[in-house]
Amino acid sequence: MAAVTRDAFTAAAQTLRELDFTDPCPLATIALEVAGTHEPLRLATAEVFASWTDRLAAFYRAGGIAGPAAHETASSVLALLEGAFMLGRAARSTGPVLAAAKAAAAVVRAAQSDAQFDV
Repeated sequence: MAAVTRDAFTAAAQTLRELDFTDPCPLATIALEVAGTHEPLRLATAEVFASWTDRLAAFYRAGGIAGPAAHETASSVLALLEGAFMLGRAARSTGPVLAAAKAAAAVVRAAQSDAQFDV
């Protein structure tokens, strides 16, 4: 699971480059712009992010990470990706996404390791 997560970030870095560092996640842009000013759009973006988190958590649960830990892991991984996109866009570099790939893989490995001790 850690390798799959790392590979997804590596692919995201390539996508960022292919998009010429424009907008790899329009949802994040909308969320940042409207979170404090437009409640219906804030709620809509929160719902989409929650669905992404739930799907990723299901993937991690299937790999042996317990429910609450799987959800925390998914939230952390998505936060790393979204933050890396923002930093990568600002720097016009894939470096932040590739650095976040290592961090995300470490988060997943730690959750897997913790899951082994919870049995």
